[in-house]
Amino acid sequence: MMRRPKTANFDESWKNIQSVTTAVMSESPVDRDEWCEQITSVYYLCMAMPTPLAESLYSKLKEYLINHVQSCREKVLEAPGNDILPMYDSLYKTYSRGAGYLNDLYMHLNQHFTKRTIKNEWCDHYMHSIEKVKKFEKVQDLAMNIWREEMIEKVHEPLVSAILQDITRDRRGVSAYSNILRDVIHSFVEVQSHEDPQGSQLQLYKELFEERLLENTGNFYQKEAQKLYEQNDVSNYMIKVIEKLDEEELRLRKFIHHTSISPCKKECVNKLIADIQDRLLDEYKIMLKNEHVEDLSRLYILIRRLNEGCKKMADIFHDHIFENGKGSIELMARGCTPQEYVDALLIVYRKFTNIVSNYLSNDQNFTDALNRAMTKMVNSTGDTKKYPRSSELLVRHADHILKKANCKNNSLSEIEDQLRNFIDLFKYVDDKDLFQRFYSKKLANRLIHNTSVSIELEEVAISGLKDRCGYEYTSPLQRMLIDMKVSDDLTKEFEQHLEQKNEKLNVVFSVNILQSGAWPFSANTGASEEQSDKNTPDFNVPSDLAVCIDKFKTFYNKKYSGRRLRFVFPLSNGTVVLNHTARQYTITMSVHQLAVLLLFNDKETVSKADIANSLGLEKTELEKTLSSLVDSKIIKTEGDGYTINTEYVSKKRIFRLPTSTVKDHTEKEVEQTHQSVEEDRRLYIQAAIVRTMKSRKQLGHNELIQQVINLSKDRFTPSVAMIKKCVEVLIDKQYLERHSNQKDVYQYLA
Repeated sequence: MMRRPKTANFDESWKNIQSVTTAVMSESPVDRDEWCEQITSVYYLCMAMPTPLAESLYSKLKEYLINHVQSCREKVLEAPGNDILPMYDSLYKTYSRGAGYLNDLYMHLNQHFTKRTIKNEWCDHYMHSIEKVKKFEKVQDLAMNIWREEMIEKVHEPLVSAILQDITRDRRGVSAYSNILRDVIHSFVEVQSHEDPQGSQLQLYKELFEERLLENTGNFYQKEAQKLYEQNDVSNYMIKVIEKLDEEELRLRKFIHHTSISPCKKECVNKLIADIQDRLLDEYKIMLKNEHVEDLSRLYILIRRLNEGCKKMADIFHDHIFENGKGSIELMARGCTPQEYVDALLIVYRKFTNIVSNYLSNDQNFTDALNRAMTKMVNSTGDTKKYPRSSELLVRHADHILKKANCKNNSLSEIEDQLRNFIDLFKYVDDKDLFQRFYSKKLANRLIHNTSVSIELEEVAISGLKDRCGYEYTSPLQRMLIDMKVSDDLTKEFEQHLEQKNEKLNVVFSVNILQSGAWPFSANTGASEEQSDKNTPDFNVPSDLAVCIDKFKTFYNKKYSGRRLRFVFPLSNGTVVLNHTARQYTITMSVHQLAVLLLFNDKETVSKADIANSLGLEKTELEKTLSSLVDSKIIKTEGDGYTINTEYVSKKRIFRLPTSTVKDHTEKEVEQTHQSVEEDRRLYIQAAIVRTMKSRKQLGHNELIQQVINLSKDRFTPSVAMIKKCVEVLIDKQYLERHSNQKDVYQYLA
């Protein structure tokens, strides 16, 4: 039922209301009927006739609260030094709870006067007097503002001093008023909690408390850092600092407002770490040298708290790794074996990967430093050579891993581990194109001569390369594997074809069908262009082999019309059994070597001229073939001819006979590979320049250089000198021209 406004006796009503207000603010019990009666009294005063008395009631309440807070302030100031915080905390909690009850007691004042007044004042004076808008506040907000003005702002000096003294005691291990301390500090925020969330809720807290807290924190830990550093070695200093920082973080979270945690931690870090950062980094170099990994981990925990701290550590880490890995570069310069080189690199890589992983939390700064150092090591020339040898040595190491002759005592898992290590080092090679050229040649030799451990492991290795460089990079290698699988199937079909026709061959015969252009053969490994046009072999094939070749040609041409076969005899091999010796030997050798030995089935001695006429080989190839047979002592010279060595002896009964293994030949082949790659790079750079200029039409010199480097970096790192030469070549070829008014600008010529 709505109450009707009526006349009211203000003094008598206020006396009764004040009595309940006093009980509420002192948390004394209030009778329920009395509580309800005074709420009604507030209503009648707000709605009094003929003139509402709400403003008078508001003024009386404000005066009462000011007097009440002033009396509380006297109690706080009179409290002994150690009791000021408990006294303040007790009075504040009682007051803040009472302020909440007052909001209910004076709810009609809030509803019928303060809200309406604020609205009217806002409309009338929006552009003139913001202070007037705030003249009348909700009762609870009024109470909290009075506490702020009459209590906190007037006793903050001794109050904050007591807070800081208590925090300092806690830092020194002396128990403090934990709950009281937290509540007192948070009262600085609570008294402004009714403020606009986008405004200044924390203004009082920051001005009166946070600034002094930061100053106190800095002073305390500056002295603490000096004392700890003087009393401890670096290792113990770091241990104690980590403990101090952890304790301080817990303390801050327990006592202060969350917005102050970060600046306080920063102040601690500045005094305990940043101020002696240079000394710590000097010690860091000693830790690395002596491999004190636990200290490295502690220093990382400290330094990562600083801006750019980890970057400085990582730079030192990079330099140390490179210094540690200089042994591998020196080994390479001395002409070490691939295994020695890879082992030296792996020792460095594993050692510092372990440190980064287990002691530096896989921090990206240190991971990048390790990668940069390993890249610098792997791509170092080690001497004055034009090219680093890393590509060649890594490929030879992979070749050693994947050859069946070297893996007899290794399990499958061991070989896979070795391949993973190989791939880990491969990612640091800059000259990916040079690596690919070497790898494709070694892979081709393994596949053609059937020396690979297995196709599956070859696929594992190629898959690792593909993960690093993409499908396009490994597609030529994968085509080789596909050719071998297709060849196996084709050989089986050929055998089935012979069985169906009841035909038998005098020898076990198999053929590898290789796609032209997919395999890294130079011109001298197969027929010359003139011979290929005539479809003639490069030497006179022995009759037993000629029959097999003719039958296979017939089978293949019938199966695939329009294709042309060209037999590459320098890459072919066969297995022969020596029956003229005391002990029987089974030897795998090249077709050229086999053709020479078959001549001794009819004659004991064969002249060099007869051999030349029978085989039809070029002089160089003939000399190489005869030299390899004589060096292995299977045949021996006799006058102008050769005779079979009936006294031949070897420790192995089954083995492969090498062809020419002259070191100069290997070095020459490596040099030829480098030259070939160099030429391919020039063409690649020229294509990149043309592609860039075609899309941009006009480009400055430096920008063009950068564009070409970006396009080439996945395959190799071109030198600026090489790019300049290619630009000159393209200008001569009239693909580009220099701008008439700007000599450092190029224009594309359509």
